[in-house]
Amino acid sequence: MKAISLLALAAVSLLTISSSCQKEPAVSPTGLITGRILRLDQTFDQQLHHPRPRWVVDLAPLSLPGQADRPYSEAKVFALGDTAVYRVGQTVQFHYQLVPYAQQTPWKTYYEYFNMAATVPWTEPRPEITVTDAQVN
Repeated sequence: MKAISLLALAAVSLLTISSSCQKEPAVSPTGLITGRILRLDQTFDQQLHHPRPRWVVDLAPLSLPGQADRPYSEAKVFALGDTAVYRVGQTVQFHYQLVPYAQQTPWKTYYEYFNMAATVPWTEPRPEITVTDAQVN
């Protein structure tokens, strides 16, 4: 009897976890958004290994909630694609989805790891977005 109650409790816990891990709905489901690539940064994991590109995209006049729900007109993108195709200064049209803060990519630049300026711990000022259907203009 005790084993059945533990099994039922484990099943309920798994269902709760799986329902809370669902992605937010797409923010731009109806049309393409135009953004301009401002910067390409080389980021690293917490051991400062495994470099990975990160693009900073200007979405103005659109703004997204960032740190402390402050609106930002820039967003960071990790999966834009080939760095030879997407270059700084280009305008890109795409659909995007806002990544929940708890699921954002933790990789940072050397400067972000070693910056000594006073900030709120474990926060990222720019929101992260996932981009699909990207087309260079």
